[in-house]
Amino acid sequence: MCSAIIQDAQVQKHFLNVSHKALCRYIDQLQIALHRYSSRPEIIPPRLVDTTMNGNTTHLIMPVLDDVFSGLKWLGYNPQGGLGFVGAVTVTDPRSGGLIGVVQAKQLTGVRTALASCIGIRNQLSAFKNKTSITVFGTGLQSFWHIFVCAKLLEGREIAVNVIYRSSPMDTALLEDHLPSLKVAQFQLSDTEQVRDKVSQSNIIFGCVPSTEPSILKKYLEASSGPEYTYISLIGSYKSHMHECDTALVEQFKDQGVQILVDSKEHTLIEAGELIDANVAPTQLLEIGNLEPNKPLPKSTCKNGKLVTLCKIVGLAIMDVSMAKTLLADLSS
Repeated sequence: MCSAIIQDAQVQKHFLNVSHKALCRYIDQLQIALHRYSSRPEIIPPRLVDTTMNGNTTHLIMPVLDDVFSGLKWLGYNPQGGLGFVGAVTVTDPRSGGLIGVVQAKQLTGVRTALASCIGIRNQLSAFKNKTSITVFGTGLQSFWHIFVCAKLLEGREIAVNVIYRSSPMDTALLEDHLPSLKVAQFQLSDTEQVRDKVSQSNIIFGCVPSTEPSILKKYLEASSGPEYTYISLIGSYKSHMHECDTALVEQFKDQGVQILVDSKEHTLIEAGELIDANVAPTQLLEIGNLEPNKPLPKSTCKNGKLVTLCKIVGLAIMDVSMAKTLLADLSS
């Protein structure tokens, strides 16, 4: 097979036109990759972080060494460039080391994170009724793909999306083009009353904003009866001082002996401020890769009787390499 280079535009076009069946296959493939990581965490060696000689650009080099998924994610960040993190995922043959292909990382990162967030939803589609309310904090690429992937996964339902933004609303043109039946409303984060109402009434909540002050509060979930069940996935904050939900919500899970879903126990307890400040122990976490088929997700109970699943994702290179490998195979065929 000839090696290929897949650009961001190709990744975007492919997933914008993906079928429900194919999307489920990508989610299942990602869960297989995360299971391999949970079984042998050493397949992800320590990442290398260093700067160029002039000190202007920081590079993150994240290898994966496995019998099935082998490769490297390489990102660069120059604060003066205005491009955010830029880079690529290289996929190699685990046996020979030969190059299979390269996928630009920007769109792929957004897609694979959304797919990981939705593994818990995929495992319990029947929990979401014909009318489903989704609230997303953030307006960037991660937020877009979380909305898109979740809406495609819940195909056939009447879905209302609430976008919570800090300063500028989300550009919803692509959503309107590809999901014309989707109902989208937008609210500013400073409008506390609206934020509380949308959180309390949501079936699904995605946190996609790096935050030092939490926006998803336990008291919001208890503000009214709302739906019987809410699934929450937090992916925006990635440093130990950051918080997307408050400590009270995390402590509710601890106090009730209910595990929190994570992509990696090791990495979330280093990078997720929500878990660190609540002194969460590894035994109080359940890795997504260890989810058992047909077994209910862990759920804590709010004082109003609402059941809540909490998921925290910081991102692993095996997620990128596994999705890039699958994408390269699909596009080559």
